Amino acid sequence: MAAVQLDEAQFWQSIGILIKNYHAINKKIFEVIITQVQKLLLGKLYESNEAELEQQLLQSNSNGRTCDGFRISYKMLTKKLSTNILANGTVDFNKPSYECHFIADSGFDDFTVKLIDGQLEAAPLPHRSETVCEQGSRWVQFVLRPKLCSWAQSQPDKKAQKSLRLLDVEMYSELYKKLKQKHAQRLQHYWQTANESTDPLKFIYEDLAIAAYLITLWHCTQSQPTAFADLGCGNGLLVHVLNAEGYKGYGYDVRQRKLWSLYPEPTNSNLIEQTIEPNSFRLDYPDVDWLIGNHSDELSPWLPVLAARLKTSFFLLPCCPFELSGAKFQRRNTRISAYQDFMLYTKQMSDQCGFETQQDRLKIPSTKRLALIGLKHTAQPVQELEYFVQQELQNHKAGNQFSASSVKLREKAESVKNCTQVEKSIIDALVLKIFNMLLFNTNTINVNDAADNNWLAGHHLTMRDIAKGLTKSELNGIKSECGGIKTLLRNKREVFEFCGDNQIGIRKPKATPDRTGTTKKRPCFFKLNHPQGCPLEGDECSFIH
Repeated sequence: MAAVQLDEAQFWQSIGILIKNYHAINKKIFEVIITQVQKLLLGKLYESNEAELEQQLLQSNSNGRTCDGFRISYKMLTKKLSTNILANGTVDFNKPSYECHFIADSGFDDFTVKLIDGQLEAAPLPHRSETVCEQGSRWVQFVLRPKLCSWAQSQPDKKAQKSLRLLDVEMYSELYKKLKQKHAQRLQHYWQTANESTDPLKFIYEDLAIAAYLITLWHCTQSQPTAFADLGCGNGLLVHVLNAEGYKGYGYDVRQRKLWSLYPEPTNSNLIEQTIEPNSFRLDYPDVDWLIGNHSDELSPWLPVLAARLKTSFFLLPCCPFELSGAKFQRRNTRISAYQDFMLYTKQMSDQCGFETQQDRLKIPSTKRLALIGLKHTAQPVQELEYFVQQELQNHKAGNQFSASSVKLREKAESVKNCTQVEKSIIDALVLKIFNMLLFNTNTINVNDAADNNWLAGHHLTMRDIAKGLTKSELNGIKSECGGIKTLLRNKREVFEFCGDNQIGIRKPKATPDRTGTTKKRPCFFKLNHPQGCPLEGDECSFIH
């Protein structure tokens, strides 16, 4: 790695990040907990705290520091090991340097980091012996040092949200390990038996982590549910794990899944196939006092509304963004990502419904890991809530929808959006229209070496240009049933080709090898629609001439 010149402020910035984020460079560690901070002054140790440690590390002027360094005690929570790891860190402002020593034989490498003449130098330290293993040296060289250099040059993100900030992290970590040991293997067997096509490792470990989060949250906030309802529960895995851990609760979804029949009681009886229509939905169980929305798609913005109506708390982990109407979410703030915009919108929705809304970041194998929690709810006149809902539906309605009573979030039958459900004559007309848009240009390509035998190949257009050439009704038709223009064009690969940079062109027919015995089933598009016909002879073409 090329030498990076750092000043002292950058060096201590990287050490400050390392102190709280050692788990970012050691994948065996789940989280780092600081158990004690002592400051060193004139050779003596005095009690201190994390706030003073952070403040001293961020001092840009060494003259502003009030101590010579710090001694830090860590408890490092492990992901798989049965015991956690203890360690000590030493900050020395005078050298400047940082050392980390692990207590007992942890299998992890002690190390030191120094700033010498503007260069960050890192090295492993001998641990209980005079030798340093080659693996430790490689880790320092290829993992620790590059990461520290990167952190040193990064811009501090003051808006960064700490994960699991509402929980006792150690309690969560121990529970998550316990749930994995108790349930993971059995759940993988269910997956194989049901012949599920989804990735079992992602879904199983994600839902085990969410279950551990909820159980720890309920314990830490003293808000144990009498019963919960998971709306849009999908495969029912989260409901099953919580039931198995002694929490009474139910799962609702518009369609039954193959896995449902494999779960033992009580989960088998607690999964309910039912369309959730927000305006008329009522719980069958009066003891439910928590609603859960785990990647509940169209139901996500409705969850705070339903929780307010039903006077329950809620936990919401949104994924795909939707309006209350079930339409695709319309961006309010284009300065932030669509996901951040939707999270902000959903939090505002929750606040409007009278909740003191809290936000947390989960540690799950997903890019969508921000959760909203509504614990405390202030009384709000019903008329105000319903008026707000009606206004949202009116402002961001889907189609001709005009009220909450006409909201239809999802049909029981899962729709197929790959052009197979669109009438063939409509597809043919759209394909021909796009073909003609591409065709009529002066660009040509040679069919063979004869200069006078040119076949009109048209030109390239971007997706945007093609979309501009279609009517609004045509665009809406292929968007709702085909998944969009791209899907339509991909399904007609014998006519169109993707040429890079989002450019679409006409695919030149190519002669196929001898296919004796193969029956041609479809007529040749170019023979029927190209002004010069197909450039191939009938026996060369894959289609009927």
